[in-house]
Amino acid sequence: MQTKFTSPVKGNNKGSCLKLATYLEKENDKKIELERSYFFSVDRDRCNKWEVVQQIDNNGKGQGLERKDDRFYSLVISPSQAELAHIGDDSQLLKDYTRQVMENYAANFGKGIESQNLVWYAKIEHERKHGFDSPEVKAGLAQANELKMGDQRHIHIIVSRCAARENGHVLQAERQLTNNDRTMSLSPMTNQRGINGGAVKSGFDRDAFFRANERSFDEQFSYSRGLSEGYDYCNALKNGSHHQYEQSLSQSRGLELTQEPTLQRSVDRSAELSAGF
Repeated sequence: MQTKFTSPVKGNNKGSCLKLATYLEKENDKKIELERSYFFSVDRDRCNKWEVVQQIDNNGKGQGLERKDDRFYSLVISPSQAELAHIGDDSQLLKDYTRQVMENYAANFGKGIESQNLVWYAKIEHERKHGFDSPEVKAGLAQANELKMGDQRHIHIIVSRCAARENGHVLQAERQLTNNDRTMSLSPMTNQRGINGGAVKSGFDRDAFFRANERSFDEQFSYSRGLSEGYDYCNALKNGSHHQYEQSLSQSRGLELTQEPTLQRSVDRSAELSAGF
């Protein structure tokens, strides 16, 4: 299970989210109305693009944010093909899981808030394309922009930087806002630190968030995850020191005889981690 703070579109998140929301509609372009997929949120399954843009953009207005400040954040949740196979072809389960991810997101700020206190929308995408730098393209096994094979479902999330306002679902753009309308600013991109270098209560620990999402999937769907398939192991392989790598490898070796399929999933996952959107 991979969670990333990233965006599939160029530009920044200091203005409107229109460009990103429009991009996430691309799979609907050639579909009839009954086949189209919608955005979903904390308690609704059928939200259109214009609601997303209005709610995210308006929630950032009058909040005292400076020009350099982010207005929203973009997350991508990418289950492995083994995880997708485990839950089967039921996208409602992915929606349920995404809602739990956003509960984890809210809780990670340490401010006693829940997902319902945020303004966020998500959308399931079913396709991915090979990038110019993907291993398959470099090896001559695929062409750039060619669709990837297999189950490629993943979830994009747009979340407002500011907590939700209490005065209604739709904020009237012409309404005169006051300081009383401002809500707390919630940035997952800054690690606030205490005097002694430790994380303070109001910080956001991204590693803890990624681990919580992994645990939530395992508990929600009774998924048996081997150590070598976990976030810490994969992170050590990708970014850790030689010592961290050896420690993770040594811990996982005890699973080789009893969990060979799990180890194979970790090998397959290494290739998936290089995937785009």
